[in-house]
Amino acid sequence: MPKEYGQSCPVAQSLAFLGERWTLLIVRDLLAGPRKFQDLRDSLTGVAPAVLSHRLQVLETHGILRRTLYSDHPPRAEYALTDRGRELRAVVRALGIWGSRHLDARSTFVHDACGTAVEIAYFCPTCDKTVVSDQVQRRPTSGRPRRKTRTRPLAIRARRSGR
Repeated sequence: MPKEYGQSCPVAQSLAFLGERWTLLIVRDLLAGPRKFQDLRDSLTGVAPAVLSHRLQVLETHGILRRTLYSDHPPRAEYALTDRGRELRAVVRALGIWGSRHLDARSTFVHDACGTAVEIAYFCPTCDKTVVSDQVQRRPTSGRPRRKTRTRPLAIRARRSGR
């Protein structure tokens, strides 16, 4: 059952369905490409089939993934992220980077070219610049539909030693 936080904050609203156990791990696995139900069960050791099925239904309802039947008898489906779901790549990577820095993680994210650990950065598509965190604030929306901005992959920067 999704948690309801009773807050209009976008973090709380996102966590209402993304914060349930296994949900972001499903997204993580689907970021690598489409998967069948059994593939997801195999990679998510310990998830009950009913829980996995419910999480997949919730993600489909929210437009994060799409289900495509590849067999009618018995019914078998393959799951793939939608464009909306692929936008969660930055969230999953941010959690991975944070976890590698602050938890007993066995891996980290590094820049291929130099091998330096990367960090998360805010990016302004209007200015086409990386923005430091103290220049970012949360504001209420105007209630109008958001202007479609061009999307850009997760902004990362190599961390200099000593920081």
